[in-house]
Amino acid sequence: MTAISQDLEVKLYQVLGKKITLKQFEQWLYTYDTLESDDPNLYFELISFDYSSKDNLKDFYHRFDCYIDYSKFEAEQMIGYLQSIIEKSDDCGCAIWMIYELYCDGYDFFRRLGLKYGLCLINLPNLSSDESRAVIDKLYPDIIEDAKLALNWFKNKKIIFKNGKNDWGEFKYDDLRTSLERQQGDLLEAPLTDYQSQE
Repeated sequence: MTAISQDLEVKLYQVLGKKITLKQFEQWLYTYDTLESDDPNLYFELISFDYSSKDNLKDFYHRFDCYIDYSKFEAEQMIGYLQSIIEKSDDCGCAIWMIYELYCDGYDFFRRLGLKYGLCLINLPNLSSDESRAVIDKLYPDIIEDAKLALNWFKNKKIIFKNGKNDWGEFKYDDLRTSLERQQGDLLEAPLTDYQSQE
């Protein structure tokens, strides 16, 4: 993978993650004045690309995907989920569920959050808005401390993602937590099924 500036890598990732459009990227590109001197070949390739149709996204992916270290963005996405949980944002239920999904995908450091809290949301799609909010409310404030604990692992570089993927298609990672930190992240008691709504 060719090294590029972090600003450009973020913007490429945003396009490929469909967070911004090709047109928005093109507009940003013309304001990014250091690329021409930093990497003239890449600059020429980017300004020569046809941004006029959203159908060109596949071609954009094939040409520029090689410049992105997706493992960095995996960690950022997880941090975003944890912050959503801590702040009890409007979409914290989705964040809790995503942590559960990530645990199921092989990110074992989310065992406690995934099983203790995420499993409680298994019926969430079948609940009304008020019912789902009631289930989520029961997870608080306990979930905040567990989410802060996990967030600190990322901030203190105890969980470090690698660019390679494992057999399940997830990023490989180094788990540098101490045995105590690992124990804190494990589920030492049964999942909180009493938080689940009664059917």
